[in-house]
Formats: sequence, structure tokens, C-alpha cells
Amino acid sequence: MCGKMEDLELFKQRLIDKENTPENIDEAMKVLTDYYNFMENKNKKVSDTNSDDFYDFSKLLIDQGRNTGLTFGVFAAYGQFINNRNLIKLGREVTDGSEVMSNLYKRLEEEFGKDFRNEVFEDMEVPPLGIDPKLKPDYTKKLISRFESKVDAKTCENFLAKGLRDPYYEWRKPDREKFLNSKNIDEFLEQKRERFIENLEKHRDEGTLFFTQEINNEVVEFAKNTASIEGGVRKGNILTVEKIPHETIEYLHAKDEKMKAYHYCHCPWVKEAILDGTVDEIPNVFCNCSGGYYKNYWEIVLDQPIDVKTVKTVLNGDSICEFDVYLPEEVVKDLN
Repeated sequence: MCGKMEDLELFKQRLIDKENTPENIDEAMKVLTDYYNFMENKNKKVSDTNSDDFYDFSKLLIDQGRNTGLTFGVFAAYGQFINNRNLIKLGREVTDGSEVMSNLYKRLEEEFGKDFRNEVFEDMEVPPLGIDPKLKPDYTKKLISRFESKVDAKTCENFLAKGLRDPYYEWRKPDREKFLNSKNIDEFLEQKRERFIENLEKHRDEGTLFFTQEINNEVVEFAKNTASIEGGVRKGNILTVEKIPHETIEYLHAKDEKMKAYHYCHCPWVKEAILDGTVDEIPNVFCNCSGGYYKNYWEIVLDQPIDVKTVKTVLNGDSICEFDVYLPEEVVKDLN
């Protein structure tokens, strides 16, 4: 399929077959019909959607109060239906990390009180879902700088190290069971990495996206040859892990350090500042939030509190983002 207007009825039947509610189907069809008309007014096809098109339309949805997770999820689902990777990617990227600033808003009040939170968010609101990525770093620059100026460095670091992403407990809970069924932590790590590589190979073979990125042989080989990606490398009770680049193919082919950093970075609240040259205005302490992502994961897997140290980040001028996970002594006591 190439994304013609007549594809909408076929997509509607797909939604019916999957037993979506009539209300959700109506909203899905309305937003897609509106988008077809929007693109037609631009003299463009839906299949030719680029980032500017998508976020121009997203702004309209925000203004109309229709910027919901369901609405944007429709774009990813429809992109899959018509086999348009760019539409899938754009639909998925909207919600990736979208909760960070709303969680910052809530947690500042929980830990420091409403007055403190209001001082940090003075003259600023929680950014709406669907905001253009180019506008996101401005929130990070202002809000984290204000927060950092009001507390000591350790308090700021510890706060962010708890993470601002949702914990995704149900998504991660199966790994708790896998850990309990493993002989030891090393077997769990080995099997975790094997599953990761198998997943990449599956996306490569089926031509589907791994979250928002294409996977080819080059990506698979890069992951295979970088032991600290996903499973991590354990030395004693310290597990060193690094992220797979956000856009690995582009990262591997980037010609300069700026573009390598841009294609490596996963954080939607930082990424565009690397490209526009204002990344130095974002406090480095913010990347402890990424460490919190791993902290939340390992606390679910091990069912106890752990510490994670953010060691390297592209925001700090490093070529990768690397984290040390401090495993409890009882988890590694019988291992070398």
C-alpha cells in the first residue's frame, strides 16, 4: 500500500477486526482523514510525510486538545499498515520519553513542596504531548538550570538519578522471572544479551523497526562486537552498560563528532540541542536521568534498591553513554 485515501477503509476494517472500541475507531478515522486533508492542502502525499509535516499537524492537534496517546498511536499503526517506516517512526517518537517533564513537575512537588516546584516552573507549563522536538531542549535548559541553582549538587544528582521516565513495571516484570530462573547473574546477563541480538536479527530479517530505527547487518555486527551494549560487562559487583545508539546506521556513518553525538543520543529533551549547537546550555547533571532508567530496570529485576552511576555521556563530550550498575554483594558473592 502507498497511503492513498481509499486505504483508510481497509485500515478501519483492520481496527474492527482487532476489536477496537467504536469510539477509538471513530477517533482514529477522524484524525487520519484530517491528516489526509492537511497533506492535500500542502500538495503532498501522506506517504511522503516528513518531520515538519508531522509536527505542523501535531500543533493543530495540540491547539484542538486532541493530542492524546491514542491519536499519535494511530499514526504508528497506520504507518505499519501501509508499510511506511517514517510514519511509524514519527508516531512512536511522540510518546518516547514524553512523560519526563510531567514527572519532573510531580516529583518536585512530592520531594520539595508545591512552592519549590512553582519556583522552578515559574512562567512555564508542562509541555504538551506532541510538541516539536526542536522546542524540547528549551524546557530542559530552563527547568534543570533553575532546579540546579536552588539545591546543592549532590541533591540535584540524586534526584535525577532516580529517573524521570516511568518505570514500565509490567513490561520489565518478565525479566524478574527470568532472573529467578537463572543459575546466577552471569547466566541471566548472557541470556539477556542473546535475546537482544536475536531481537535485532528478527527486525533485520523482517524489515521492521527496532523502536524507531532500522536494523541491518551492520547494526547487528556492531551490537555483537560491543559487549557492554544491553547485557553489560560485569567486573565484581559493578556491571558496566552502554546504550545502543538511537540511530545506529547514521551513527556508524557520521563524519564528525557532533553528528555522531546527535545520532547516538536517545534523549528527546536534549537531542536537538546537539544539532543546533546549544547543548552546552543544558546542565550535564540532567543525564543522571538516563542512569535512573537503568536503576529502575535493575531494581525491578533484583527486587531491591540499587545504585547506578552515570560515567560517560555525549552531553559531557564523551563518544558514548555509559553507566555503572552496582550489584548487591549477595548477587555476585559466589562468582569471580
